[in-house]
Amino acid sequence: MDLQTEARIVVTVLGFILFLGICFWAFSRHNKASFDQEAQRVFLDDDLPSSDKQT
Repeated sequence: MDLQTEARIVVTVLGFILFLGICFWAFSRHNKASFDQEAQRVFLDDDLPSSDKQT
């Protein structure tokens, strides 16, 4: 194998490891509370006045 092929393999493996790390981070129980709070934020901001000026 040449250097270019080996570099592609290394980049692919590192990208896959990064992808798995992001998946574990996103679905970990440790982050569930903060993600749930951010998901409800859209509904909690409903009471704010809109920026549309209707006449």
